[in-house]
Amino acid sequence: MGGLLASLISTTGALRAYERSIYVIQNNVANADTPGFAGQRLDLLAKPFDVYRGLAGGMESGSLISSRDAFSERNVWRQNHQLGRFSQQTRDLEAIEPVFPVARDAGIAGALNRFFNSVSSWSVNPNDSVGRQIVLDRAGQVSRTFQADANVLAEASSKADRQIRAGISRINSLSIELRDLSVERRSDRRKLDDPALDSRIHQAFEELSALADFNVIDQPDGSFTVLLGGQIPLVIGSRQFQISAAFNSAQATIQDENGADIGAILTQGSLKGLLETRNSLLPSYRAGLDRLAAGFADRVNQVLASGIDAGGSSPTIDLFSYDPVLGAAATLTVNPLSPSQLAAAEPGSPGGNGTALRLAALATSVEIDDYSFAEFYGNLGAQAGGHLARARSGEEIQEQLVLQAKRLREQQSGVSLDEEAARLVEAQRAYQANAQLFTVLNSLTETVLGLLR
Repeated sequence: MGGLLASLISTTGALRAYERSIYVIQNNVANADTPGFAGQRLDLLAKPFDVYRGLAGGMESGSLISSRDAFSERNVWRQNHQLGRFSQQTRDLEAIEPVFPVARDAGIAGALNRFFNSVSSWSVNPNDSVGRQIVLDRAGQVSRTFQADANVLAEASSKADRQIRAGISRINSLSIELRDLSVERRSDRRKLDDPALDSRIHQAFEELSALADFNVIDQPDGSFTVLLGGQIPLVIGSRQFQISAAFNSAQATIQDENGADIGAILTQGSLKGLLETRNSLLPSYRAGLDRLAAGFADRVNQVLASGIDAGGSSPTIDLFSYDPVLGAAATLTVNPLSPSQLAAAEPGSPGGNGTALRLAALATSVEIDDYSFAEFYGNLGAQAGGHLARARSGEEIQEQLVLQAKRLREQQSGVSLDEEAARLVEAQRAYQANAQLFTVLNSLTETVLGLLR
């Protein structure tokens, strides 16, 4: 009788274990498409069996085992770090691409070309008032084009500032969420096997990985530490650390909770891409445009100042003016001159075209860093185009690497419906077999009890 009861107890335990196993399989299937979810399986353990000591054997359920693979998970984060940086720079540089158009008749290059063409036409008939007016009109187009392009770069810089603020705000929000999740997992050891909590944690990590690079250190109590750039604390157990941004006309800085600049510690992510564009690329483009605008205006003014106007007098007002403090490109303007005030002739040749010819020669002469004005602008555009091409190439490569890393993670940690179906059939058959055994043992027990009565 004791053996029958022991067998019944053993079979009941097996039924419970297989029932739990079926629940786990059901949960895996239901969450197959849930972001951040990793499949689980129930560890089934054999119980001791010894007929001499009355141990009936059987099996029982052990702990839940997650299929999440730490290496493949972190590999996705690493690839996301770099994709975030390249994607951000691609979007930022595409916004300023119109400043450096490829076509020769567009943008600043086209405005300069039209200006010098009008000067060349004017030199043929230097006393033609219509030709003089066209030169003034073309000069106005040059100044407006410089101003428009400078405004595009200024807006790009302002937009980068707004995006930096938004990125920092999102990082701080994610760090608060991760802190709360860390506290929740530490408060109850059973939470270590909670697939819903685990999914939320890794979903937050994946979003964070596109914004900035970080390291995660798991603690024995179930909490974790998150370090931005591998050095700056963002989350330590139950504590969250805020980061912030500071801006001036030249630089944007990322600061830790104590106000220290941590921008150099961040190496990847969209925040790093924004810092590089805001602090390095955009200032270099603005400086190039300012040098071009100032060099062009100064040389044109210099040549015209050396000549005489239609009345035989030396010019008293420059054609162009600008504010070097606020930026030559952004402030380049044409002074209010009448057509007769343009100097076409040399002082010793009234009514001639010597000054106009020297002015037209500026179109091809070497003026800035061994370049003509057009060549300097073309070189500046080539630099910007190179930066954009590298960002696009990096983005394309990283998109493929991220996709590859996610596929590897899916193979290691994802839910395979085929595998779950096979496990379900196996668990169902085992459950049915134990149920049948339980029925037989129960019938035998009732028979023995009936005999004893």
